[in-house]
Amino acid sequence: MVGRALAGWEAEKQLHSGFRSSKPDSPGYTEEQHAEVARFRAELLELSITVSTHPFWEQVEQGQVVDARMRLKHQHEAPEAT
Repeated sequence: MVGRALAGWEAEKQLHSGFRSSKPDSPGYTEEQHAEVARFRAELLELSITVSTHPFWEQVEQGQVVDARMRLKHQHEAPEAT
């Protein structure tokens, strides 16, 4: 096991109910899972740098950069119905 295994827990019984919320023990990460997460994080960092330093941003009016980045961030979302 590479990733830290976390102990499970069980909460106190809820008022007016016999329900007890709980979580089982976490098995942690395997070597393969740890390597995959590290690879994803490295790729995310590389892509973030590529997008944020792209020459396109030099063409955007100084006061409009944040708005332009937010529009890009939400571009995949369906447009609102008017």
